[in-house]
Amino acid sequence: MKKEYDLTKLKVKRRGLLADLPPLEEAEQVTCVLSLDKKVVDFFQRAADLPNALPYQQQINHALQEWLETRKVDSH
Repeated sequence: MKKEYDLTKLKVKRRGLLADLPPLEEAEQVTCVLSLDKKVVDFFQRAADLPNALPYQQQINHALQEWLETRKVDSH
């Protein structure tokens, strides 16, 4: 294993169920526990099994972000 890696040549690919979303801003991540319907989790887990797909948690996060973008709710 190298002591240092040259990350300037690293290529980032957007992939997964919601790959057509605009690039995300650097967002603060918060760990939380949610209770979701089994059919919702099953849907995203199946989508995560597809080739080159994002993990299901990230797909759920993207779906929620997309939903937020459709709402004009004041954040205060």
